[in-house]
Amino acid sequence: MVSSNRFLVIVRAGDRSLHPEWLRGTEAMQWDLVVSYFGDDPNRFRTESETRIDDKGTKWQGLHALLTRTDFWRRYDYIWLPDDDLSTDKQAINRFFTEISELRLSLAQPALSWRSHFSHPVTIRHPSFRARWTNFVEIMAPCFERSFLEACLPTFSETLSGWGLDWLWPHRLGPETRRSAVIDAVEVTHTRAVGSGPSYARLAESGITAREEGKALLLKHDFKLAGPPKVVASIDDRGNVLDASAPDDAAALHALLARDWTAFIAQRQQLSTPQVVWQTQVKRYGETKT
Repeated sequence: MVSSNRFLVIVRAGDRSLHPEWLRGTEAMQWDLVVSYFGDDPNRFRTESETRIDDKGTKWQGLHALLTRTDFWRRYDYIWLPDDDLSTDKQAINRFFTEISELRLSLAQPALSWRSHFSHPVTIRHPSFRARWTNFVEIMAPCFERSFLEACLPTFSETLSGWGLDWLWPHRLGPETRRSAVIDAVEVTHTRAVGSGPSYARLAESGITAREEGKALLLKHDFKLAGPPKVVASIDDRGNVLDASAPDDAAALHALLARDWTAFIAQRQQLSTPQVVWQTQVKRYGETKT
């Protein structure tokens, strides 16, 4: 693969992958796309805009195999590793890479739209902000600065489900870090129910739950959870930086977070579709996966 782009997307894709829609739009594509395919169709996902490489296994097993077997990815500044059930487009992905590079982040994810299936409220888009520095970036859509990906790569082989990695990676950046963030300026939609992917079926065959695996991973790395994911600082939609450790900033920050969350809940209550999924998520507000 020969390219002048600084950014790379590697999607672990099955036959129902939504990544073809990511290529839509008239903007120039500022990133390269590699499809890490775990299906069985010899002809699927072979276009001029994507490079297909086959690897079986779960998301993290397949990515570990690919990234340790080849080194093409080391020439990129940022590498995004999204799930294949995210709905987005070329313009949004371009903007995402622009935001994270301008903020010089080591780890980031786009925010989830209000239509998304979700597990953690911190990942839902909060429109009062451009970005929120957090101590948590979900395994659904992490983006790594290249050197930090090199440092984290060994952890990919330590888990089938990936649970616990979303805590472990930001922890490696240091306490109260401003090097990991949720980017509210860009949203994607998570289209499938949490826990419905092929990794969970593979995990069930092993006789262990994702929660158990996550606890074991964090114990191995001597990491102890100390509450739910939190926002340590933010940039609001006017460009102001709010630091949660400063009393005045903290009051403003939490007021904006509460306002956005209240609006989100109100919108979900108006949906005409069944509410079982999102009500379960709201009940779990403040809880953690592991």
